[in-house]
Amino acid sequence: MNKNTLLKRVMVGGGCLLLCVAPRLTFGQSDAPAAAPAVRMKPTPAQGRTHITPTEYLAGLTLTNEQKAKINKIREDTESHLATVAKDQQLAPEVKEAMIGGYQRIENGKIFAVLTPEQQQQVRRRIAILRAAAQEPQHPEQAPATANQ
Repeated sequence: MNKNTLLKRVMVGGGCLLLCVAPRLTFGQSDAPAAAPAVRMKPTPAQGRTHITPTEYLAGLTLTNEQKAKINKIREDTESHLATVAKDQQLAPEVKEAMIGGYQRIENGKIFAVLTPEQQQQVRRRIAILRAAAQEPQHPEQAPATANQ
């Protein structure tokens, strides 16, 4: 997929998400600010692990200072959005979880766009390995059942 096409898709998705969230954030603010820490929702054990963090898939890559600066800015922006979602007490837990997942996917897309094509290939391989490793505990091999006689 072309880098520009991927960037356009990420931006359109982010714009749609912003259009859906902006009215809620504007009208949902209370008079007294609540000091709630930023919370990252974790999936239940039955769901398995669904999000691979940038720290995991960027491990081992040699990044330029410019790439590091851009990635840090992307992470700061994402943390700001996540904190806003976590503080919003009017959102249902399912909605919060969906919004957090959306922001994480947007963050991944933006970070991926900063990488060189070679680095992107390395990240794709690493993600495939991490996903395969995450699937192993969920589907352990079962020994064939033998009939007792």
